[in-house]
Order: sequence, then C-alpha cells, then structure tokens
Amino acid sequence: MKNIKIIFFSLMMIAALSSTAYGADVYNGTESEIDASKAEDGYIKVRYLNETTKKLKVIVEKDSTQYTYDLNNKGVYDTYPLQMGDGSYKVRVFENISDDKYATKQTVSFNVRLKDQNAPYLVSSQMVNFSDTYAAVKKAHELSEGKKTDIEKVDAIYDYVISNIVYDNEKAGTVKSGYLPSVDDVFKSNKGICYDYSSLLAAMLRSEAIPTKLVTGYSSNLSAFHAWNEVYTKETGWIALNGIYFDGEKWRLMDSTIASPAKQSNSPRVIESTNKLIDGRNYTKKFEY
Repeated sequence: MKNIKIIFFSLMMIAALSSTAYGADVYNGTESEIDASKAEDGYIKVRYLNETTKKLKVIVEKDSTQYTYDLNNKGVYDTYPLQMGDGSYKVRVFENISDDKYATKQTVSFNVRLKDQNAPYLVSSQMVNFSDTYAAVKKAHELSEGKKTDIEKVDAIYDYVISNIVYDNEKAGTVKSGYLPSVDDVFKSNKGICYDYSSLLAAMLRSEAIPTKLVTGYSSNLSAFHAWNEVYTKETGWIALNGIYFDGEKWRLMDSTIASPAKQSNSPRVIESTNKLIDGRNYTKKFEY
C-alpha cells in the first residue's frame, strides 16, 4: 500500500476534530463516524456520513505500526480489524483534496482490551467479508459436519478450495489498486487471484470459529505482491510460516494459490515441485488482516 500525503490542519482545528477516550464508544465527527463499540471483539466500523465522489482513507495505528485502508464513499460502514493487540489505538479518517493529497477529517484515540487475542481473526471485515447467508459459509458448514477437531475442519475446507478454485490469469492482469475480494463471487465462479483464494479460505474457516489470518507480503517464487493464510487450531496453536498443508509427510505453508494447480493436476511431479515452492523460508510477511 502506498503512503499518502496528508495535509494537517492547525493545532486548533486538530483539537476540534480529535477526541481521546478509554473504552468502547461511538465517535461522531462533523463528516464521519467511528464506531468502536465492538472493539473488545476485535473490530471497528467507520463510515462517511454522506455520499461523496471524493476518495476516502482510514488509517488505524498503534505504537509505530499503521494500516492504511480505503473507505467507501457511499455513506455506509466499512469494518476494520484491530489486529495489533491490546493497547492504545489511533484511528484517522481522510478525504482526498487533490492528486495524492488528503485532509484529516476525524481523529479518535481509544484503548483496546480484546476479550480474545484471536478475536480479530474470527470476525467479518473489509478484506474478509462474509455472513451466515453466504453460499461459501453454508458450504463450510457442510464440509465441517461430523468433523471432531479443528484440524479435520481445516483439512476439509482447504482441500475443497484448492480442488475447486482455479487461478484467474485474466483478472490478475487487469486488477486495479484498491480491489477487495467478494467471497461469494469467488466461491460461485470457482476462480480468482491470490487475494481471492486467501479471503475465501479465511471466511470459510472463520465461519467455523477457526481463527484465520489473511497475510500479504512477498514470495521469492513470485514477482508480485502475494497473499496467503495462517491458521490457529486448538491442537497446534498458530501455524505460520512453517506450514499448514499436510502433504502426507509434514505440514506446509497454507498457500492455496500455489497448491491449487498442483492438487488439480494430480501429478506427483507437479505436487513435488509445488511442495518445494511452499516453504516458509521463501515468504516475507508485510501485513496481516
């Protein structure tokens, strides 16, 4: 995500637009609203109060780490995770004024104490958007029926995704900055890019109360920005860059984008080659959602 240039108002203007609070609440600005009433559940909601043609941004910051997101300009809520753990957060809303220059419209600071440290990876958010009515979620319930452990559920859902979703080369060549996956569109079309694979898998697993991260960063095997998943189970704890896909010998990184063509080809040579690619040492994490 590229940095944005921010026009800051005078100290008096900033004071008028800012508020500091301790605990969850809903904060009303002159042009936007930040709903932190579910902060303990791992997320906040932000909306611009009126429709606009201008581009909008939200920055969620804790300590020296910050995440920059787009905000829709339709006047409806977008949901963002509080994935940086307990502590003091600052949330800012920006409006584009020209080129890549943005003006601060609202600033809010509040303390967060999560009821579960994995809570941000269980809820629906802007990048992993789902509900009980989604076909993908209903399929996850179907695949999980009768499974006794989280590992069994992960195995069933992961196997379904890599067996049925194909990589969309045309989409990969035309996708624009700011693209957000639509979980049910990917599920119904059976195709997508790495971002789609990871969002779909995260949504299906989260709907089964299995904490799942959508991770973005770089792989030495690919030239483009990449997305994959990390999963938490009661049996294993967080399974990160040392693997999650069990190939019959050991667990490997859950990179469904790369594993999918190998699974669908059913070729031992392709599978062997893929297993060498899906190695945590080849991955560099930048963001997690």
